[in-house]
Amino acid sequence: MAQTVNEVTDLMSDTARRPKSKLQVPNSVKYLFMAMVLGLLVLILIMGGKALRDAPPAAIHVNHQGLTGVQYQSLQQVMDQQKVSSFFTSDLQALRDITIGLAWVDQVSVSRDWQRGIVVTALPKQAVANFGTERLVDAKGTVFVPADTKDLTQEKFATLQGEITQAPVIMQQMQQVNDWYAPLGIQVEDIILSPRMTWLIRFNNGLRVIVDNENTAQKLLNLSQLLGNQLSDRRDQIQSVDLRYKNGFTISGDMVQPKNDEAPSS
Repeated sequence: MAQTVNEVTDLMSDTARRPKSKLQVPNSVKYLFMAMVLGLLVLILIMGGKALRDAPPAAIHVNHQGLTGVQYQSLQQVMDQQKVSSFFTSDLQALRDITIGLAWVDQVSVSRDWQRGIVVTALPKQAVANFGTERLVDAKGTVFVPADTKDLTQEKFATLQGEITQAPVIMQQMQQVNDWYAPLGIQVEDIILSPRMTWLIRFNNGLRVIVDNENTAQKLLNLSQLLGNQLSDRRDQIQSVDLRYKNGFTISGDMVQPKNDEAPSS
């Protein structure tokens, strides 16, 4: 019995010491398999690139919302002239740059849409005044040519004149003057900034004001207060005011002395 146990023990010990057999794959087979996988990936990439190159040009859809008929036609005409590639490879940034380059465009968005293609959405600048006779200007002082020439020299707008680079300054000055003179019931109709930085302002009641570039804001503010107080009874008689003086100003107009109800004493 002891011999049998020993034989079983020796058999189990031999089994534990016997190395496990493994299926050895030759290295050449591994390399061949990896080469096939890489080749397949390269082939997929090549075929995908060719499919993108051979794809038909993407359609450009101009969104008409927020645009007038003339603005829509103007933008559509520009987009029709653009040569675009496929839906995925078209340069959206280039289309944005072209659209924002239109003088009347304020904001633009270009996106891809599965159904419509490449969608171009533009918002026009909102004019608040005329700038000379051939341009408009928005609230930020940006001067532009409108898509529709019929929008030029609108009677409801004030007219700004000066160097285009000074347009934001002129716009800010007009807005400030309108705020100061609003209690008098008048507003700027024309405002000019000369090359010598002299301001010429004409109000909608016919009053003309000229002022230099020294303490301009304070002089205009003081005049508005005088017209609303000390000069209120003669305001309609004043035709022009010259504020180009350090310690005063000159007034021109039909300055009639107010009548005295009391008869002069003898």
